[in-house]
Amino acid sequence: MTKGALIDMPARDRLLLIGGEDARRAAGLSGFAELLPSWDVAGSTTFLSGIADLTITPARAVVACVDGSVTTLDDAVAGLREAAGDGARIVLCGPPEHEPAIRRAAGFGADDYVVSPISHEALERAIGVGHLEDVATCSTNEPAMSSMAELSRIGDSLSLLDESPGALLDRLVDMVSAAVGSVSAQIVVRGTVSRVGPAMGKPVLAVPLVSDGATIGQLTVGESVSGPYGPDDVEKLGTYASLIGHLLSVASAQRELRSLAVTDECSGLPNRRFVRGRLATILKQAASDRYQVTVLLFDIDNFKSYNDRFGHAAGDEIIRKTGELFRRSCRKQDIVARYGGDEFLVVFWDADGPRTAGSKHPSEALGVLARFRNDLEAASFETMGDDEKGRLTVSGGLASFPWDGGDVDSLLKKADEALLMAKRAGKNRVIVVGEGGG
Repeated sequence: MTKGALIDMPARDRLLLIGGEDARRAAGLSGFAELLPSWDVAGSTTFLSGIADLTITPARAVVACVDGSVTTLDDAVAGLREAAGDGARIVLCGPPEHEPAIRRAAGFGADDYVVSPISHEALERAIGVGHLEDVATCSTNEPAMSSMAELSRIGDSLSLLDESPGALLDRLVDMVSAAVGSVSAQIVVRGTVSRVGPAMGKPVLAVPLVSDGATIGQLTVGESVSGPYGPDDVEKLGTYASLIGHLLSVASAQRELRSLAVTDECSGLPNRRFVRGRLATILKQAASDRYQVTVLLFDIDNFKSYNDRFGHAAGDEIIRKTGELFRRSCRKQDIVARYGGDEFLVVFWDADGPRTAGSKHPSEALGVLARFRNDLEAASFETMGDDEKGRLTVSGGLASFPWDGGDVDSLLKKADEALLMAKRAGKNRVIVVGEGGG
Protein backbone atom coordinates (compact mmCIF):
# COMPACT_ATOMS: atom_id res chain seq x y z
CA MET A 1 0.00 0.00 0.00
CA THR A 2 1.35 3.41 -0.91
CA LYS A 3 1.54 5.92 1.92
CA GLY A 4 -1.16 8.52 1.55
CA ALA A 5 -3.42 6.31 -0.57
CA LEU A 6 -7.15 6.65 0.02
CA ILE A 7 -8.63 3.91 2.18
CA ASP A 8 -12.09 2.42 1.74
CA MET A 9 -13.23 2.56 5.33
CA PRO A 10 -15.63 -0.17 6.52
CA ALA A 11 -19.22 0.69 7.34
CA ARG A 12 -18.42 0.53 11.06
CA ASP A 13 -15.43 2.38 12.46
CA ARG A 14 -12.64 -0.04 13.30
CA LEU A 15 -10.16 0.22 16.19
CA LEU A 16 -7.03 -1.91 16.28
CA LEU A 17 -5.42 -2.51 19.68
CA ILE A 18 -1.78 -3.65 19.52
CA GLY A 19 -0.20 -5.36 22.52
CA GLY A 20 -0.50 -8.43 24.68
CA GLU A 21 -3.21 -8.85 27.28
CA ASP A 22 -0.90 -7.81 30.13
CA ALA A 23 0.19 -4.67 28.29
CA ARG A 24 -3.42 -3.73 27.51
CA ARG A 25 -4.46 -4.29 31.11
CA ALA A 26 -1.57 -2.16 32.42
CA ALA A 27 -2.53 0.58 29.97
CA GLY A 28 -6.12 0.61 31.18
CA LEU A 29 -7.54 -0.76 27.90
CA SER A 30 -9.37 -3.74 29.38
CA GLY A 31 -13.08 -3.44 28.67
CA PHE A 32 -12.56 -0.54 26.29
CA ALA A 33 -14.38 -2.34 23.47
CA GLU A 34 -17.60 -2.37 25.52
CA LEU A 35 -17.59 1.43 25.59
CA LEU A 36 -17.59 1.61 21.77
CA PRO A 37 -20.64 -0.36 20.65
CA SER A 38 -20.60 1.32 17.25
CA TRP A 39 -16.98 0.31 16.58
CA ASP A 40 -15.37 -2.96 15.62
CA VAL A 41 -12.48 -3.51 18.04
CA ALA A 42 -9.76 -5.93 16.93
CA GLY A 43 -6.48 -6.92 18.54
CA SER A 44 -2.92 -7.83 17.54
CA THR A 45 -0.29 -8.94 20.01
CA THR A 46 2.73 -7.37 18.27
CA PHE A 47 3.55 -4.39 16.07
CA LEU A 48 4.47 -6.78 13.24
CA SER A 49 1.14 -8.60 13.35
CA GLY A 50 -0.63 -5.24 13.62
CA ILE A 51 1.08 -4.00 10.46
CA ALA A 52 0.06 -7.19 8.69
CA ASP A 53 -3.52 -6.76 9.91
CA LEU A 54 -3.70 -3.18 8.61
CA THR A 55 -2.57 -4.17 5.12
CA ILE A 56 -5.63 -6.47 4.92
CA THR A 57 -8.27 -4.59 6.92
CA PRO A 58 -8.05 -0.80 7.33
CA ALA A 59 -8.77 0.86 10.69
CA ARG A 60 -9.87 4.32 11.62
CA ALA A 61 -7.74 4.30 14.76
CA VAL A 62 -4.81 2.29 16.11
CA VAL A 63 -3.77 2.20 19.77
CA ALA A 64 -0.34 0.59 20.25
CA CYS A 65 0.89 -0.39 23.71
CA VAL A 66 4.62 0.09 24.34
CA ASP A 67 6.06 -2.16 27.05
CA GLY A 68 9.79 -2.04 26.33
CA SER A 69 9.87 -5.24 24.28
CA VAL A 70 10.04 -3.31 20.99
CA THR A 71 13.71 -2.47 20.47
CA THR A 72 13.16 -0.58 17.22
CA LEU A 73 10.12 1.46 18.22
CA ASP A 74 10.78 4.29 15.77
CA ASP A 75 10.81 1.88 12.81
CA ALA A 76 7.75 0.06 14.16
CA VAL A 77 5.74 3.30 14.32
CA ALA A 78 6.86 4.27 10.83
CA GLY A 79 5.71 0.82 9.63
CA LEU A 80 2.33 1.30 11.27
CA ARG A 81 1.87 4.63 9.53
CA GLU A 82 2.84 3.14 6.17
CA ALA A 83 0.33 0.31 6.60
CA ALA A 84 -2.48 2.44 8.04
CA GLY A 85 -2.21 5.32 5.59
CA ASP A 86 -2.91 8.95 6.34
CA GLY A 87 -6.62 8.42 7.04
CA ALA A 88 -6.09 6.46 10.28
CA ARG A 89 -5.27 7.90 13.68
CA ILE A 90 -2.35 6.25 15.50
CA VAL A 91 -1.97 6.64 19.26
CA LEU A 92 0.91 5.24 21.34
CA CYS A 93 0.36 4.25 24.95
CA GLY A 94 2.83 3.16 27.63
CA PRO A 95 4.04 3.51 31.24
CA PRO A 96 5.91 6.60 32.53
CA GLU A 97 9.35 5.00 32.34
CA HIS A 98 8.97 4.61 28.55
CA GLU A 99 7.53 8.11 28.00
CA PRO A 100 10.73 9.64 26.49
CA ALA A 101 11.01 6.82 23.93
CA ILE A 102 7.28 6.98 23.17
CA ARG A 103 7.39 10.73 22.67
CA ARG A 104 10.33 10.44 20.28
CA ALA A 105 8.75 7.57 18.36
CA ALA A 106 5.53 9.54 17.97
CA GLY A 107 7.42 11.78 15.59
CA PHE A 108 7.81 8.87 13.16
CA GLY A 109 4.12 8.70 12.30
CA ALA A 110 1.90 8.68 15.40
CA ASP A 111 -0.75 11.35 15.89
CA ASP A 112 -0.70 11.28 19.68
CA TYR A 113 0.65 9.49 22.73
CA VAL A 114 -0.78 8.94 26.20
CA VAL A 115 0.90 7.79 29.41
CA SER A 116 -0.72 4.83 31.10
CA PRO A 117 -2.72 4.01 33.05
CA ILE A 118 -5.08 6.24 31.14
CA SER A 119 -8.77 6.91 31.66
CA HIS A 120 -11.26 5.83 29.01
CA GLU A 121 -12.30 9.46 28.56
CA ALA A 122 -8.73 10.56 27.82
CA LEU A 123 -8.24 7.72 25.36
CA GLU A 124 -11.51 8.54 23.64
CA ARG A 125 -10.28 12.08 23.15
CA ALA A 126 -6.95 10.80 21.81
CA ILE A 127 -8.50 8.57 19.13
CA GLY A 128 -11.20 11.10 18.30
CA VAL A 129 -14.36 9.21 19.17
CA GLY A 130 -17.28 11.09 17.62
CA HIS A 131 -15.27 14.16 16.60
CA LEU A 132 -12.04 13.11 14.98
CA GLU A 133 -11.44 16.44 13.29
CA ASP A 134 -11.70 18.39 16.56
CA VAL A 135 -9.42 16.28 18.70
CA ALA A 136 -6.66 18.13 20.54
CA THR A 137 -3.49 16.06 20.71
CA CYS A 138 -0.39 16.04 22.83
CA SER A 139 1.60 17.21 19.82
CA THR A 140 0.14 20.73 19.98
CA ASN A 141 2.66 23.52 19.76
CA GLU A 142 0.82 25.69 22.25
CA PRO A 143 2.06 25.02 25.77
CA ALA A 144 -0.69 24.59 28.35
CA MET A 145 0.79 27.19 30.63
CA SER A 146 -1.01 30.49 30.63
CA SER A 147 -2.52 31.28 34.02
CA MET A 148 -1.28 34.37 35.85
CA ALA A 149 -0.46 32.25 38.89
CA GLU A 150 1.83 30.02 36.82
CA LEU A 151 3.50 32.98 35.13
CA SER A 152 4.06 34.53 38.55
CA ARG A 153 5.71 31.34 39.83
CA ILE A 154 7.97 31.27 36.78
CA GLY A 155 8.95 34.89 37.42
CA ASP A 156 9.75 34.06 41.04
CA SER A 157 12.00 31.22 39.85
CA LEU A 158 13.90 33.58 37.54
CA SER A 159 14.75 35.72 40.56
CA LEU A 160 16.60 32.75 42.08
CA LEU A 161 19.02 32.23 39.18
CA ASP A 162 21.75 33.92 41.22
CA GLU A 163 21.06 31.82 44.32
CA SER A 164 22.36 28.39 45.25
CA PRO A 165 21.42 25.46 42.97
CA GLY A 166 19.47 23.87 45.82
CA ALA A 167 17.26 26.92 46.35
CA LEU A 168 16.51 27.12 42.63
CA LEU A 169 15.59 23.41 42.40
CA ASP A 170 13.30 23.71 45.44
CA ARG A 171 11.41 26.55 43.79
CA LEU A 172 11.22 24.74 40.42
CA VAL A 173 9.87 21.47 41.82
CA ASP A 174 7.24 23.36 43.82
CA MET A 175 6.28 25.23 40.63
CA VAL A 176 5.82 21.97 38.68
CA SER A 177 3.75 20.32 41.40
CA ALA A 178 1.38 23.29 41.50
CA ALA A 179 1.14 23.48 37.70
CA VAL A 180 0.09 19.86 37.10
CA GLY A 181 -1.76 19.41 40.40
CA SER A 182 0.34 16.55 41.74
CA VAL A 183 0.50 15.25 45.29
CA SER A 184 4.29 15.08 45.00
CA ALA A 185 7.03 15.98 42.54
CA GLN A 186 10.76 15.44 42.37
CA ILE A 187 13.72 16.81 40.41
CA VAL A 188 17.00 14.90 40.27
CA VAL A 189 19.92 16.76 38.67
CA ARG A 190 23.43 15.28 38.72
CA GLY A 191 23.03 13.70 42.13
CA THR A 192 21.08 16.59 43.70
CA VAL A 193 17.51 15.76 44.71
CA SER A 194 14.74 18.24 45.42
CA ARG A 195 11.23 17.05 46.30
CA VAL A 196 7.89 18.49 47.33
CA GLY A 197 5.23 16.31 48.96
CA PRO A 198 5.60 12.72 50.23
CA ALA A 199 8.18 10.33 48.82
CA MET A 200 7.04 8.52 45.66
CA GLY A 201 7.07 4.75 45.55
CA LYS A 202 6.70 4.83 41.77
CA PRO A 203 6.27 7.97 39.68
CA VAL A 204 3.13 8.37 37.59
CA LEU A 205 4.84 10.60 34.99
CA ALA A 206 8.54 11.02 34.26
CA VAL A 207 10.32 13.37 31.86
CA PRO A 208 14.08 13.74 31.25
CA LEU A 209 15.71 17.11 31.87
CA VAL A 210 17.92 18.21 29.00
CA SER A 211 20.37 21.11 29.07
CA ASP A 212 22.55 22.10 26.11
CA GLY A 213 21.68 18.85 24.33
CA ALA A 214 22.69 16.57 27.23
CA THR A 215 20.42 14.77 29.69
CA ILE A 216 21.24 16.12 33.16
CA GLY A 217 18.45 14.63 35.25
CA GLN A 218 14.80 13.72 35.51
CA LEU A 219 11.51 15.34 36.51
CA THR A 220 8.91 13.02 38.03
CA VAL A 221 5.47 13.55 39.55
CA GLY A 222 3.28 11.34 41.72
CA GLU A 223 -0.47 10.94 41.69
CA SER A 224 -2.74 13.81 40.69
CA VAL A 225 -4.94 15.42 43.32
CA SER A 226 -7.90 15.38 40.92
CA GLY A 227 -7.85 12.00 39.18
CA PRO A 228 -5.81 10.55 36.29
CA TYR A 229 -3.59 12.82 34.24
CA GLY A 230 -4.74 13.71 30.74
CA PRO A 231 -2.85 14.57 27.54
CA ASP A 232 -2.77 18.26 28.50
CA ASP A 233 -1.01 17.39 31.75
CA VAL A 234 1.60 15.34 29.90
CA GLU A 235 2.14 18.20 27.46
CA LYS A 236 2.44 20.70 30.29
CA LEU A 237 4.97 18.51 32.12
CA GLY A 238 7.07 18.29 28.97
CA THR A 239 6.91 22.07 28.56
CA TYR A 240 8.01 22.59 32.14
CA ALA A 241 10.84 20.09 31.68
CA SER A 242 12.11 22.13 28.72
CA LEU A 243 11.79 25.34 30.72
CA ILE A 244 13.64 23.86 33.70
CA GLY A 245 16.45 22.58 31.47
CA HIS A 246 16.84 26.08 30.04
CA LEU A 247 16.75 27.76 33.46
CA LEU A 248 19.37 25.37 34.85
CA SER A 249 21.59 26.07 31.84
CA VAL A 250 21.27 29.83 32.35
CA ALA A 251 21.89 29.51 36.10
CA SER A 252 25.01 27.40 35.49
CA ALA A 253 26.35 29.96 33.01
CA GLN A 254 25.73 32.79 35.48
CA ARG A 255 27.52 30.92 38.28
CA GLU A 256 30.46 30.29 35.98
CA LEU A 257 30.66 33.96 35.03
CA ARG A 258 30.51 35.01 38.69
CA SER A 259 33.23 32.51 39.52
CA LEU A 260 35.46 33.83 36.75
CA ALA A 261 34.94 37.38 37.99
CA VAL A 262 36.23 36.58 41.49
CA THR A 263 38.83 33.89 40.71
CA ASP A 264 42.49 34.41 39.90
CA GLU A 265 43.24 32.68 36.62
CA CYS A 266 46.80 31.61 37.43
CA SER A 267 46.39 30.23 40.97
CA GLY A 268 42.73 29.29 40.92
CA LEU A 269 42.35 31.09 44.27
CA PRO A 270 39.89 33.90 45.06
CA ASN A 271 41.16 37.24 43.73
CA ARG A 272 41.59 40.66 45.33
CA ARG A 273 38.02 41.77 44.57
CA PHE A 274 36.49 38.73 46.23
CA VAL A 275 38.65 38.64 49.35
CA ARG A 276 38.15 42.33 50.13
CA GLY A 277 34.38 41.99 49.82
CA ARG A 278 34.33 38.81 51.88
CA LEU A 279 36.59 40.29 54.55
CA ALA A 280 34.28 43.31 54.88
CA THR A 281 31.35 40.97 55.53
CA ILE A 282 33.32 38.90 58.05
CA LEU A 283 34.48 42.00 59.95
CA LYS A 284 30.92 43.30 60.18
CA GLN A 285 29.76 40.02 61.67
CA ALA A 286 32.78 39.87 63.98
CA ALA A 287 32.00 43.35 65.31
CA SER A 288 28.41 42.28 66.00
CA ASP A 289 29.31 38.99 67.68
CA ARG A 290 32.55 40.26 69.27
CA TYR A 291 35.08 37.77 67.97
CA GLN A 292 38.56 38.00 66.52
CA VAL A 293 39.69 37.95 62.88
CA THR A 294 43.33 37.69 61.83
CA VAL A 295 44.81 38.51 58.43
CA LEU A 296 48.16 37.46 57.00
CA LEU A 297 49.66 39.34 54.08
CA PHE A 298 52.71 37.57 52.62
CA ASP A 299 54.73 37.45 49.44
CA ILE A 300 57.45 35.29 47.89
CA ASP A 301 60.99 36.44 48.57
CA ASN A 302 63.00 37.35 45.45
CA PHE A 303 60.15 36.34 43.16
CA LYS A 304 61.36 38.56 40.31
CA SER A 305 64.72 36.76 40.22
CA TYR A 306 62.99 33.41 39.60
CA ASN A 307 60.96 34.96 36.79
CA ASP A 308 64.11 36.43 35.24
CA ARG A 309 66.14 33.23 35.53
CA PHE A 310 63.58 30.59 34.61
CA GLY A 311 60.90 32.47 32.70
CA HIS A 312 57.25 33.27 33.29
CA ALA A 313 56.24 29.59 33.22
CA ALA A 314 58.32 29.09 36.37
CA GLY A 315 56.73 32.18 37.94
CA ASP A 316 53.25 30.82 37.22
CA GLU A 317 54.18 27.44 38.72
CA ILE A 318 55.51 29.11 41.87
CA ILE A 319 52.32 31.16 42.28
CA ARG A 320 50.09 28.14 41.69
CA LYS A 321 51.94 25.73 43.99
CA THR A 322 52.39 28.31 46.75
CA GLY A 323 48.62 28.84 46.82
CA GLU A 324 47.95 25.09 46.83
CA LEU A 325 50.34 24.46 49.70
CA PHE A 326 48.95 27.24 51.89
CA ARG A 327 45.36 26.26 51.15
CA ARG A 328 46.21 22.69 52.24
CA SER A 329 47.56 23.95 55.56
CA CYS A 330 44.45 25.97 56.49
CA ARG A 331 41.06 25.10 57.87
CA LYS A 332 38.09 24.87 55.53
CA GLN A 333 36.60 28.28 56.41
CA ASP A 334 39.88 30.22 56.25
CA ILE A 335 40.30 32.17 53.02
CA VAL A 336 43.49 32.02 50.94
CA ALA A 337 43.53 34.53 48.09
CA ARG A 338 45.99 35.92 45.58
CA TYR A 339 46.10 39.62 46.39
CA GLY A 340 48.23 40.72 43.45
CA GLY A 341 51.53 39.79 41.79
CA ASP A 342 53.33 37.41 44.16
CA GLU A 343 51.34 38.67 47.17
CA PHE A 344 48.79 36.51 49.02
CA LEU A 345 46.19 37.36 51.65
CA VAL A 346 44.93 34.83 54.20
CA VAL A 347 41.91 35.47 56.44
CA PHE A 348 41.70 33.37 59.64
CA TRP A 349 38.21 33.49 61.11
CA ASP A 350 35.60 31.34 62.86
CA ALA A 351 32.47 30.60 60.89
CA ASP A 352 30.67 29.36 64.01
CA GLY A 353 31.27 32.52 66.03
CA PRO A 354 33.60 33.31 68.97
CA ARG A 355 36.35 30.86 69.79
CA THR A 356 36.88 29.27 73.18
CA ALA A 357 38.53 31.45 75.82
CA GLY A 358 42.27 31.68 75.55
CA SER A 359 42.65 30.85 71.87
CA LYS A 360 44.45 33.44 69.74
CA HIS A 361 44.59 33.68 65.99
CA PRO A 362 48.13 35.04 65.67
CA SER A 363 49.69 32.09 67.49
CA GLU A 364 47.58 29.60 65.54
CA ALA A 365 48.34 31.37 62.26
CA LEU A 366 52.04 31.03 63.04
CA GLY A 367 51.48 27.30 63.44
CA VAL A 368 49.89 27.21 59.99
CA LEU A 369 52.89 29.14 58.65
CA ALA A 370 55.28 26.61 60.14
CA ARG A 371 53.49 23.75 58.38
CA PHE A 372 53.41 25.71 55.14
CA ARG A 373 57.11 26.52 55.30
CA ASN A 374 57.95 22.84 55.77
CA ASP A 375 55.79 21.92 52.75
CA LEU A 376 57.34 24.70 50.67
CA GLU A 377 60.84 23.56 51.53
CA ALA A 378 60.03 20.01 50.43
CA ALA A 379 58.19 21.03 47.27
CA SER A 380 59.66 20.42 43.81
CA PHE A 381 59.13 22.77 40.86
CA GLU A 382 59.46 21.17 37.45
CA THR A 383 60.29 24.42 35.67
CA MET A 384 63.28 25.16 37.96
CA GLY A 385 64.86 21.74 38.47
CA ASP A 386 66.00 19.92 41.61
CA ASP A 387 68.87 22.32 42.31
CA GLU A 388 66.38 24.99 43.39
CA LYS A 389 64.42 22.72 45.74
CA GLY A 390 64.00 24.25 49.19
CA ARG A 391 65.20 27.73 48.21
CA LEU A 392 61.81 29.43 48.10
CA THR A 393 60.94 31.48 51.19
CA VAL A 394 58.17 33.93 52.13
CA SER A 395 57.85 37.05 54.27
CA GLY A 396 54.65 38.28 55.85
CA GLY A 397 52.78 40.48 58.29
CA LEU A 398 50.01 39.48 60.73
CA ALA A 399 47.32 41.87 62.00
CA SER A 400 44.20 41.18 64.08
CA PHE A 401 40.73 42.71 64.34
CA PRO A 402 39.67 44.65 66.34
CA TRP A 403 43.00 45.65 68.00
CA ASP A 404 45.05 46.47 64.89
CA GLY A 405 42.25 47.81 62.69
CA GLY A 406 38.47 48.16 62.67
CA ASP A 407 37.85 47.89 58.94
CA VAL A 408 39.34 46.30 55.81
CA ASP A 409 41.63 49.18 54.84
CA SER A 410 43.07 49.85 58.29
CA LEU A 411 43.59 46.17 59.04
CA LEU A 412 45.35 45.48 55.74
CA LYS A 413 47.45 48.62 56.13
CA LYS A 414 48.82 47.29 59.43
CA ALA A 415 49.50 43.87 57.90
CA ASP A 416 51.29 45.51 54.96
CA GLU A 417 53.46 47.59 57.31
CA ALA A 418 54.43 44.41 59.17
CA LEU A 419 55.26 42.73 55.83
CA LEU A 420 57.60 45.61 54.91
CA MET A 421 59.26 45.28 58.31
CA ALA A 422 59.85 41.57 57.63
CA LYS A 423 61.47 42.43 54.28
CA ARG A 424 63.76 45.02 55.87
CA ALA A 425 64.69 42.60 58.63
CA GLY A 426 66.18 40.16 56.13
CA LYS A 427 63.16 38.34 54.66
CA ASN A 428 62.09 34.73 55.34
CA ARG A 429 60.11 35.75 58.41
CA VAL A 430 56.68 36.94 59.57
CA ILE A 431 56.12 39.98 61.75
CA VAL A 432 53.12 40.10 64.09
CA VAL A 433 51.86 43.66 64.56
CA GLY A 434 53.03 44.83 67.97
CA GLU A 435 55.42 41.88 68.41
CA GLY A 436 58.75 40.72 67.08
CA GLY A 437 59.54 38.64 64.00
CA GLY A 438 58.62 34.99 63.42
